[in-house]
Amino acid sequence: MNTTFSYISIALIVLSALFWSGCDEDTIEPTLFGNVFGEVLERDDNTPIDQATVSTNPPTSTVFTDASGRFVFDNIPEGTYSLRAEKDGFLTQVATVTVFGDQDANVIVRLETDSLDNAPPSSPTLIAPVDGASEQEVDLELIWSASDEDEDDVLSYDIILFNFDMTQSRTLLSGSTDTTYQLTDLEYNTNYFWQVVVKDGTNDPVLGPVWAFKTKEFPDHRFLFARSTNGQYDIFSSDGLGEEIQLTSGAGSSWRPRMNPQRDKIAFISNQNIQPQLYVMDRDGNNVEMITTLPISGANQFELDFTWSPDGTKILYMANTRLYTINPDGSGLASFTQAPQGFTFAEADWTAQGDFIVARIVGTDYYRSLIAIIDNQGAFGQFLFTDIQGATGGPKLSIQGDQIVYTHDVSGFESQDERQLDARVFVRNIQTLATVDLSFEKVNGTNDLDPIYSPDGSKIMFTNTNNDGISVKNILIMDISGFNREVLFENAEMGEWR
Repeated sequence: MNTTFSYISIALIVLSALFWSGCDEDTIEPTLFGNVFGEVLERDDNTPIDQATVSTNPPTSTVFTDASGRFVFDNIPEGTYSLRAEKDGFLTQVATVTVFGDQDANVIVRLETDSLDNAPPSSPTLIAPVDGASEQEVDLELIWSASDEDEDDVLSYDIILFNFDMTQSRTLLSGSTDTTYQLTDLEYNTNYFWQVVVKDGTNDPVLGPVWAFKTKEFPDHRFLFARSTNGQYDIFSSDGLGEEIQLTSGAGSSWRPRMNPQRDKIAFISNQNIQPQLYVMDRDGNNVEMITTLPISGANQFELDFTWSPDGTKILYMANTRLYTINPDGSGLASFTQAPQGFTFAEADWTAQGDFIVARIVGTDYYRSLIAIIDNQGAFGQFLFTDIQGATGGPKLSIQGDQIVYTHDVSGFESQDERQLDARVFVRNIQTLATVDLSFEKVNGTNDLDPIYSPDGSKIMFTNTNNDGISVKNILIMDISGFNREVLFENAEMGEWR
């Protein structure tokens, strides 16, 4: 056997085996592809960034974000990529994402504003009201403007309001893009200061100058009335032409406003401290003070009616069987007179013409009423109205002090719930007792209540309401003759006119 041939054959066989083995190990695997879905947002508030450029490393393609800040890389080879997001005005940001074959990868890139490339906004410019303006309404609009060199910047504003001496402040508006603000419920005759703070979201806020304005004096309204809302009474002031200002608010009801002869103070009844007490406030509703500790009281607290003295130095009010005088600051409480046995005081009025008082007193029965003249020493004199069937209200004295206006339910109806069916306004001459019915134009089924003379004596103001006892009450006026009835205030009662 040829040994050389044998060795060559064996070598060929080994080489052949190695060749085929090597071919199996070098088989090429197919390339797999995936997708990248992403968003580019502002770092501070996640606002989408439109038209940002996004590219990959290793390179695939370059795409741009849409208006929602979104972008897509379709069918890129699997692997790990660095995503580069950039846009003018922002610092470039790089994020890493791994793509797997036949899968979607998601990524969010947040860009930070490049403050070195962003100009601050301008200081705000005042439009209205003019700095230092006076006689401004208590409801007024603040208007200003500001600008920014960077077109993409969205300006926002804070509004700060300071009190008259700038010791207190409150933020009226924060982060608003509006350049107007409607102020409401300001105090009358008051200095205010305000400031606008401008922000562009990148630079430090820009503080505008402090501007000032002053509101107008409190209107010289001649009318006061009470209005019940959700079971609570509050007092309003009005010019009778549509302007109404609420003077009281808060806990408890306030009713029966009475203005002093000087027209700078208002006395009224309030139960905010449980028991009805007399309070005094300024003409504009400020500086409210309770002046009584002995409560005002009588058979029906919402019919009680007190009076100022003709010179405005005292208030005459009732506490059941007695009338008292008290100073407007709460000092000097003194007993004035006492009602006849079996009666309590309900209403009173005081005239300078002859310096006397008329008062209504009621018995234990609501329907039992008398109207009497009381002199300035507290002595009872002439009775102008003696008890007859049906409820009575008032009286109020005329300017000359020679007549009284009052109400009486001519139906004579009397019931446990104190209802009235046909209450009418009457004028009675004090000397002759001649009486005139002024409610001849009244709608049937209604009651006329709480009459009072106008300051010039030519008209009478009164309340009218349905006799069901639950309907809305309105304040009307009519001529002293009873003609020309017209509604002055809706949902109002207990009117005062000075």
